[in-house]
Amino acid sequence: MKKIMKYIIHIFLVFAAGLLHAQDLPGVQVQTDTTQIRIGEQIQLSVKAKADTLSFVDFPELSTLGDLEVVRSTPVDTLQAKPFRHLQKNYFITQWDSGKYVVPPIHIKINDSIFVTDSLNIKVLPVAIDTTKQGLYGFKEPVNIEGKPVNKNTNSHSKLWWLLLIPVLAIAYYFYRRRRQKIVARKVLTPYEIAQKSLQQLSQEKLWLQNQTDEHYLRLTDILKDYLENELDLSAKEKISRELLQELKKYRFENGAYFNIELLQRLEETLRRADLAKFAKLAPNPADIDLDFNVIKDVIGFAHQIVQSIADEKAAEITKTEAAKKRKKRIAIVIAGVIVLLIMIIGGAGYYYLKKMKLVDTLKENMSKPEWVYSEYGSTPALGLTTPHILHDVDISAVLDTLPKNVTQLYDEIAIYSDQNLVKKYVILSGSMDFKQQIPEKTDITKVSVAGILQQLKAREVNLQEADIESGKRYFGSFVTDLPIIGNNLKVQFDSRFYQTDTGEKFVLGMYLQGNKDNEALIDRVMQSAELINEE
Repeated sequence: MKKIMKYIIHIFLVFAAGLLHAQDLPGVQVQTDTTQIRIGEQIQLSVKAKADTLSFVDFPELSTLGDLEVVRSTPVDTLQAKPFRHLQKNYFITQWDSGKYVVPPIHIKINDSIFVTDSLNIKVLPVAIDTTKQGLYGFKEPVNIEGKPVNKNTNSHSKLWWLLLIPVLAIAYYFYRRRRQKIVARKVLTPYEIAQKSLQQLSQEKLWLQNQTDEHYLRLTDILKDYLENELDLSAKEKISRELLQELKKYRFENGAYFNIELLQRLEETLRRADLAKFAKLAPNPADIDLDFNVIKDVIGFAHQIVQSIADEKAAEITKTEAAKKRKKRIAIVIAGVIVLLIMIIGGAGYYYLKKMKLVDTLKENMSKPEWVYSEYGSTPALGLTTPHILHDVDISAVLDTLPKNVTQLYDEIAIYSDQNLVKKYVILSGSMDFKQQIPEKTDITKVSVAGILQQLKAREVNLQEADIESGKRYFGSFVTDLPIIGNNLKVQFDSRFYQTDTGEKFVLGMYLQGNKDNEALIDRVMQSAELINEE
């Protein structure tokens, strides 16, 4: 169980290290040297990307950025800062008309992913022209070129034209700006606002008092038709009064509402009087004119109220959806924060535990290349071995505490050394057992030791072979067992050397997963190096 806990803590450590590395993911950013220029001036837009040295980064070649013109761009500048690269590309942008503009997001491709920069606001100021503050200079004397006479009259006329052109340009620029302001103001108004403004203007003109009743009704019905076309997308101008009423009776708004029947009956009477006034020169009395004006106003107001309620419902739905998204995002951030905190706590505790148990150093050693060191293990006679790394002491006090006292009293010294390489999946064990008294002659304890080791490993389907070697015995073969983390029903190959002394036993055992040729050669080299070192 302790081994399983060690492996679990190791997994958390690896995962925490991967999370720490993920903080340096690729990213992009954008900045400008200024956000305010005059017409025709240039802004330097710097786009930066951060990625590792093996990533492919693609900056787009642009001719425009929204309403802004890209005058030129520079090649990509790269700064190596291993394991990352910092890349930068500059775009020089301008605009030939004043106003507020937005630099849209720029898409940067890093490997198979698209990263998007933030949008930026740019303000382009107009060039002020004030001829009253501009000083005028005197005319220079005519200059002869190659001896040819100068026509003074021609030169004077040219300068006069230039002087007249300056105020003309100023006046043209003034009217151009005024026209643009009108266009912008006109674009901002909604169809309902345009209709209300037109009705107010028509009401103030009082055309029927000027014997222009037909013109009054013509403009009144045009205001209604313009609104219906712009707000409800009806082809009202193409229809006569009867066709327009039929269209309004069956028109259904997005929320399922229809025009009020009573209101349409009033509109039918108004359109009838309007047709008589426009085509039959009928002159309705002022009360009817005022009534018809209010009917048109009520129809526009009724439609606007429904359209506005639909827009409000959509806005509320969008607000609700955005609020739900933000709520989910906050919950996700909190959960992610808790998970990260737990990982950091578990990772920190695991690292402290591994450090305390010297398992971090063991893991580093397992991942390093074999150094092949020679050392002697156990008391005299010691067992000399050449191993990939120095074998470490194994604390077996917990195992000894489980043994009966009459058994432990027989031992003078017990020491176990090991190299358990979980990365390369091999194990080397060396043991030294000395009794307080000599072992009786013809007593073979090696077979008992081998059987005990296989029993501790819960070996199944054991294939055990025996051979004599100098001063000892060799046991080798294979068995099936389950190993924590690595897997179940694993076929394990093993080789060993056992040396029985007068008062005890020395042994070395190597195990590895079947089929690994590198580990087979490694264990074979360890076994070939084993020798019993007697006291000289």
